[in-house]
Amino acid sequence: MKKLLLLAATLLIASLANAKVVEKTFTVRGHCGMCKNRIETAAKGVEGVQDAAYDLQAQSLKLTYDTAKTSPRKVQKIIAALGYDAGKIKAPQEAYDRLEPCCKYREIEGVNMHEHGEGHMHGEGHQHGEGHGHHAE
Repeated sequence: MKKLLLLAATLLIASLANAKVVEKTFTVRGHCGMCKNRIETAAKGVEGVQDAAYDLQAQSLKLTYDTAKTSPRKVQKIIAALGYDAGKIKAPQEAYDRLEPCCKYREIEGVNMHEHGEGHMHGEGHQHGEGHGHHAE
């Protein structure tokens, strides 16, 4: 019994020694204050996340988290499920489509990238995963 308790205590100490709180910053696409609030709230809701601060101007999320409880990839998956591209995870189109009009950063970026005054309807014909670098005129 003593050996079992000693083993359990050793494993607990070892797991606590491996757990550490770190910061990581990664890109998250958003457009407005509502985006900022939703992104931060989602990230902070993940077990192990101690803090999440979204910089709208830089399009980045600074995450403070416990490495034993979560990872940036887990947080990115949750944020992407809300409709926001996070890290290397692109939000599913159906999740993106549910965003409020003011939050639809893909269309807004398309307008900014393609401003040419030809009456082109931005966003038409784009499939999930395609960039805005090409379109039929």
